[in-house]
Amino acid sequence: MANHLAYVLARFDATVHRTKNRLIAIPADVQRQLRLLRQADNHLILYSIRPDGGGRWNHHWAQLTFDNEFSVPSDVVHITPGTTVEVKIHRIVKNIDALGGDGGDPPSGAALLVQLAQTSGEDERIDGSTGVDDYLYGAGDV
Repeated sequence: MANHLAYVLARFDATVHRTKNRLIAIPADVQRQLRLLRQADNHLILYSIRPDGGGRWNHHWAQLTFDNEFSVPSDVVHITPGTTVEVKIHRIVKNIDALGGDGGDPPSGAALLVQLAQTSGEDERIDGSTGVDDYLYGAGDV
């Protein structure tokens, strides 16, 4: 089994929020580098954290908030609000519901066209294709 902690996708320093329940915001440049978007049901990350300047690394999984922030777990008692920390992000996992919906990628190609046709509005033409020449060429009263 591969050791996911050996891979570092990004490394940055941050300050633990004092008023936001020990949240850490991922800096904007790191968000762009990792192609993170602001979205509901955001990704899961595997990260390591320690106080700035050294100490033992703590490894945890967390779900990102809509604004790409994550919370320091309560078992990491030596990291308090206002502390500057070093963070390494090792892995980012897309958060999908395995039991609900199709759980796959959005439809594309022919499946997308069928879906769009099913959800399109009412067609004002009630005569089907019998008057298509009249519609196209303006012949007679339409």
